[in-house]
Amino acid sequence: MSKGTKGGYSPDKSRNKTIAQVSILVICFVMIAALTVMFSNFSKKKGEDYQNPELVQRKVPSDDATVAVFETTKGTFKAVLYEEQAPEACKYFKDLVKTGYYDGTYVFGVQKDVYFLGGSKAKDGTDTDDTDKKTLEKEINSDLWPFKGALISFGGKNNKFISSEVSGSRILFVGSVEFTDEFKAELESASDNSEVNNAFEEMGGVPNFTKQYTIFAQVYDGMDVYEKVCAAGSGDESSITPTEEIKFTKVSLSTYKEHKNDSFFPESSDSSK
Repeated sequence: MSKGTKGGYSPDKSRNKTIAQVSILVICFVMIAALTVMFSNFSKKKGEDYQNPELVQRKVPSDDATVAVFETTKGTFKAVLYEEQAPEACKYFKDLVKTGYYDGTYVFGVQKDVYFLGGSKAKDGTDTDDTDKKTLEKEINSDLWPFKGALISFGGKNNKFISSEVSGSRILFVGSVEFTDEFKAELESASDNSEVNNAFEEMGGVPNFTKQYTIFAQVYDGMDVYEKVCAAGSGDESSITPTEEIKFTKVSLSTYKEHKNDSFFPESSDSSK
C-alpha cells in the first residue's frame, strides 16, 4: 500500500490530535491519590484474584515461550510474550511481526524514563495508509502488572490512545516513575498487597497504568538498550517528541530457549528448564 495524504488526511491536524490525546497520560503521574481507588476497585472484579496474583513477570519462562527480538537503531532488546494471560493480543502482535509490519517503524513518543511509544508507520504516531487499525477488546489479567519493561497494546478506535474498551497495533513500553519515599508511602496506602508493592519498588514501573491496558510481554534482556530508548525524551511533560530519531529496524520471533537470560528473573519457575 502506498503512503500519502489521501482522503483529506492532514498531518498537522492529526499530529495535534495525537499529541493532545497522548498528553492525557501525563496527568496520570500527578494523580497519585487515584491509586487508592484503582486498587480497591480491582480487588472487587469477578474472576480475578488481585490479592493473590501470580507475578509471572518475575518467573523464568519455559524454554518454548515466545520471545520478540526488537532490533533498533540504539541496539537490541528482547521481550517474552504471555500468551496464556493475553492470548488475543499476543496472536495479533505475532501475526503483525510475521508480516514484517514493525520493521522500519518509529518510536514516536517518549516521556523521559517513564515510557516510550513505538510501532508507528509515521514519525509522529499518526495514521498512514499502511497503519493497521484493527482493534481488540482489552485483556486485563491479575498476573500481569505495569512493571518496568512491560509491553502494552496501546491504540484503539479512531486513533484514540486512551480507550476504555480496545487496544491496537501501537505499543507502549513501560519505563518507571521515581519511587521516592513519598510515592512508596502513597503506594502502600493504596494497596495492602506487599508482594506487588515490593515488586514495583524492586523492578520499577508505572503503578498508575495498573489494569488500564492490555499487558502482553516483558523485556528481560537488553535492558541497557531499552533504557537508552526510554531516555530519549526532553523531560518536559508538555512534549513527548523524541530528542532523536529511533526506529525498529527489525522485529522477529524466537523462543526463550534460544535467548536465555535467567538472571533477570528474581524467582524461579516450575515450568523452567
